[in-house]
Amino acid sequence: MHLPICGAGYLGVSSNLDASRSVNLYPEISPRDAKDVIALLGTPGTAPWAGFGSGVVRGTHVFGGLLYVVIGGKLYSLTAAGVMSAPLGTLQTSSGRVLMADNGLAASGVGGNQLMIIDGVAGYIYNISTAAFAAISGGGWPGNPIALAYIDGYFVVAPSGSMSAYASNLYDGTTWNALATSPISAAPDLIKCIFNMEQQLWIIKEYTSEVWYDAGVPTSQGFPFQRSGAAVLDYGTPAPWSAARGGNSLFFLANERHNDGGELVGVVQIVGQGGNPQVVSPPPINYRIGQLSTVVDAFGYCYSDGGHTFYVLTFPQGNATFVYDASTGLWHERSTWTGGAYAIGRHVGNCYAYFAGMHLIGDWQSGNIYKMQAGIYTDNGQPIVSVRTCQHVADKKDLQNIFIKRLHVDMETGVGGSAALSWSDDGGHTWSNDYTASIGAVGQYKARAVWRRLGVSRDRIFRVAVSDPVKRVILGAYGE
Repeated sequence: MHLPICGAGYLGVSSNLDASRSVNLYPEISPRDAKDVIALLGTPGTAPWAGFGSGVVRGTHVFGGLLYVVIGGKLYSLTAAGVMSAPLGTLQTSSGRVLMADNGLAASGVGGNQLMIIDGVAGYIYNISTAAFAAISGGGWPGNPIALAYIDGYFVVAPSGSMSAYASNLYDGTTWNALATSPISAAPDLIKCIFNMEQQLWIIKEYTSEVWYDAGVPTSQGFPFQRSGAAVLDYGTPAPWSAARGGNSLFFLANERHNDGGELVGVVQIVGQGGNPQVVSPPPINYRIGQLSTVVDAFGYCYSDGGHTFYVLTFPQGNATFVYDASTGLWHERSTWTGGAYAIGRHVGNCYAYFAGMHLIGDWQSGNIYKMQAGIYTDNGQPIVSVRTCQHVADKKDLQNIFIKRLHVDMETGVGGSAALSWSDDGGHTWSNDYTASIGAVGQYKARAVWRRLGVSRDRIFRVAVSDPVKRVILGAYGE
């Protein structure tokens, strides 16, 4: 009989109801004439690319053919070969996340050669032409910026605890006119983050979001943007760093407005210009997020690889990483080695950039920058433990005993290594020992991962794990 090993993994309110879970494995939907409709593929590993050694990688940004990074309290640039510069400037802070944006290259005829960085305390401008680095000051500068975007020649920021947005002078982030500000006050909640999506200014607040457009107002006369008609959405965010763009969409962990307050409802996706928000996280994922001690520190980033667009959402204090695949509409989890085979925590990535044809992530515990790539089967040399916990196997008619003579997990074999099988007969609360089976030495493509004489159960949950540094493709499972 065919057993339900592949598919979505949504452990939620009770493992007795559904214990299925995919850690470091993501579903791949296959064409109708494939061997099976859905398979599970191993998530990419990481390898060292560049690093400072100490500090934490707080943010990344690609500008003018270089990768700019903030590590600890310093700004650096890196070439495509991973050669790091001397410090380009010093921030007033040495920890916490940073945002960066640029206003283009003057050599192109439209640009200011400026990179802007905000850290919640101050804003800074680094001029790539003059190599000048300085904190922003002046009468029109609001201070304490927590939100940043670039659109149509302007930097736009919002300070902490504010309902107002501020715009720089055209192509000049060092100058801020005191008139170039506007309240964002369709609802009385605070601004959390700002995004440029398809040349519209999306201002995401705590319980609502507003869409603004460039009205052509000079900054000497006022704020350059105006709200687009009745474009006020009843979704905001408790976690400003969770917002990320990817695949023509904007994703964020969302509150839904109720009167002047709201409640956490999960992850929202907004597709394209003027798109309607859709909650894309299923109830089990929302339940698990709701059980975390805090969600305000959550951060997200998007990347596309192999025909998939992933939204990676990490909760630092909650020690968890959930990943939404916008291409399939399915979720999985990612975890970096924490010292135990089934000890699941957050992923190592603290920020992301696509640079020189590489997916690069910064380490949340060090100044290291890693290349993240399919075909790398460790995390900086540490094991990647891919775990698939299956759905319940039971006689759904009258819950009678099932005698399990043999289990065959259909995998891509001949890659080396082994797989470990364990099971639970009490709804996923306790587990058996691990029993390993070879998945074939390199080149033994006809090998099969088979376990025999597995006993009897009224309700069994199987768990399959691979920790060897080998390719992982699970195609299905068959029992006798």
